[in-house]
Parts: sequence; structure tokens; C-alpha cells
Amino acid sequence: MSRWNPCQVITYRVNANAVSTYSSQRSLAIADVRKAFELVQAATGIPFRYAGTTSQIPMNTSVNPWYVRQTSAEIVVSWVNQGSSTYRTNLLSKTSSGAYVSGTGGFAFKYWKTSSTPWTGATGRGYVVLNAAHNRYFKAGFGSGTTRGGLLIHEIGHAMGLRHVGATSEILYPQMLSRSTTAYGSGDRAGLSRLGRPAGCISVPTYAWSDMS
Repeated sequence: MSRWNPCQVITYRVNANAVSTYSSQRSLAIADVRKAFELVQAATGIPFRYAGTTSQIPMNTSVNPWYVRQTSAEIVVSWVNQGSSTYRTNLLSKTSSGAYVSGTGGFAFKYWKTSSTPWTGATGRGYVVLNAAHNRYFKAGFGSGTTRGGLLIHEIGHAMGLRHVGATSEILYPQMLSRSTTAYGSGDRAGLSRLGRPAGCISVPTYAWSDMS
């Protein structure tokens, strides 16, 4: 089971530049991200800290993978323009038909051991990449319908270590559904709890992951 050290403060930054040309719309998007992390914190017991905005976009290059390049925060949430050649190496994935998805989330995990002790591991970097072209499909906030808040807590769930589930009642169902309210389901919360503070702390050496808190 891949998980973060639940006893560290996990920093995150937001790149909302592609959300809109209007600063008010970008501010609303950032507010939704911050609310989403509050919900994840409530479900996991892991403390998160908003470290501000960034221009960074999680992406791979021929030289370094995204988690080596990601130096602004432990988790970066970024909207991207799916058709821009500048972002061809970003982590926004496609379906089997070749269409871009609305969002994607993931993490990087490392193992280590000391002398005869058992192998230990921890997640140390995460990302959420959202498709700016799909903004029109999602209502702002966490109310009823198909919401941006729902997309965010789904993808942050992946960044925490959750996988898709088969129950439509859960946010981690692979399709975004219209709901009466936007919140994690009971199964989502149970999974996040297993990845969070109730599972105990992890002592992470600095040579594995640098702490950005």
C-alpha cells in the first residue's frame, strides 16, 4: 500500500493560469482546490499547507521525470491546455480512443532500508493535472451536479494513493457523475483513513524525500 507520511505537513501549490483570463475565475478555482484539500485532510488526518501559486506544470522530460522536476511543493495542482505544444509532455492522460481526460492524479513512491531492517517506503511527491478545455463541463464548487470540486477530490484521491472503484456511490468511481452533493463516499473515506494518520507515522530519511513543509 503506497502512502504518504501522515505525520508530516504536506505542501501544495496551484497553477490556475489556464483556467481563465479573468483573475476572479482563477481565484475561484484556487478556492476550490483549497476546499478539496480540507476535505482530504478531514478524511486522512494528514495536515496540508497551501504554499501559494506556481507556474510549474507536472511533466516529464527526456532528462528528468516529473517528481525530480517538481521542486515547488510536494503536490502540484495544475490546469493545462490540452492542445498546446508547450504541454505535450505533461501528465494529462488520454482514453483508449485518444481523447484527453478531464483530469489525472498520481504520486511517486520510494523504498529504502538500513542494514538488516525491513524495506520501508513512502510517497513523497504527487500531482493533479486538469484539462482546462473541460472546465465548461464542471460547475464551480461542491454543490449538486457534476462539479469541479468532485473532479478535484477524485484526482487528489489518486494523488493520495487511491485507485478507481466499481461503486457509483463513491467519488473514486472512474466516471464523473452528477450528484446531489459533492463529498467522499463511505468507501472513499475508509480508503483514505487507511492511508492516513490511523495507519501510523513513517520515518522518512532525507535521502529518500526532501521535506518541503
